[in-house]
Amino acid sequence: MHTTRRSVLTLLPTLALTSGAAAQPQEAYPNRPIRLVVPYTPGGSVDLMARAFGRRWGEILKQAIVVENKPGATTIVGTTFVARAEPDGYTVLSGGTNVGLNRYLFRTLPYDAERDLTVVALLTIVPYLLVVNPSLPVRSVPELIDYAKARPGALTYASFGVGGAGHIAGEMFDRMAGVQTVHVPYNGTAPGLADVMAGRVSMSFATIPPSLPAVRDGRLRALALTGMERMAALPDIPTIHEAALPGFECVSQNLIFAPAATPAERLRVMNETVQEALRDAALRRLLEEQGFVVARPMSSEESKRAYDTAVEKLAQVVREARITIG
Repeated sequence: MHTTRRSVLTLLPTLALTSGAAAQPQEAYPNRPIRLVVPYTPGGSVDLMARAFGRRWGEILKQAIVVENKPGATTIVGTTFVARAEPDGYTVLSGGTNVGLNRYLFRTLPYDAERDLTVVALLTIVPYLLVVNPSLPVRSVPELIDYAKARPGALTYASFGVGGAGHIAGEMFDRMAGVQTVHVPYNGTAPGLADVMAGRVSMSFATIPPSLPAVRDGRLRALALTGMERMAALPDIPTIHEAALPGFECVSQNLIFAPAATPAERLRVMNETVQEALRDAALRRLLEEQGFVVARPMSSEESKRAYDTAVEKLAQVVREARITIG
């Protein structure tokens, strides 16, 4: 093509604009506060974990992390809010395995976890504590299994709600131990534990922080943890896996999720700063004292694989037990 001096001059303004646009620096991220949505009420263990983590994360990012509680409908309200948020890296979710598990528990959901959300990082793993009323004549998981086998349907277990980890742990225990116990759901951990302490219910797979005071003063007897490894905060408590049922694991996870279309560079910044926060010794110690197992720092891809594995393990029990909420 023949290029004249006039055509070159005509192109110069366009070239200048194009090169100027390319040279413009990307907007610094983050340059304003980040909203961390917690789909639970204030004061609970996940809320306290998110606030402790958020303080350290904000120091690293040099921006405020504003924790916003949006409870309701088994975490669906808060999860949906983030799934529909602007995918700019300024609204993220402190969510758990139930983000993906809910599709097995509910006929319909206002969000699709795979389509609408992306895993940023795994924060903590939450095992549960198998506790019994002290009057029950068992002091170990093998003794509990023998007792239950001799009395099908006689033992009851309290959970903090249908489809929750405490319920799924009980169903998993029945299947792996070959026993039959009766599920008694409650609206939260506290009322269920109160009935275990009163002897109205035999046992519970309970969250750790509210259980420990009663264990320490003898109102409950702790038998085992539902994770695969012992906890530094409870070194004398074995796992169900090591005590009697190899492979038994029923835990929850806490992760950071972002809207699926969030730019990759912002996801990278979030993941790397989350990893830095989790390496903080003071934060790790605080979370472990609250009953959390701090996840090893890992990439978003590794976090997603760990999350998918945990969801599928719980979903298998949900399907087999035909657990539904709505």
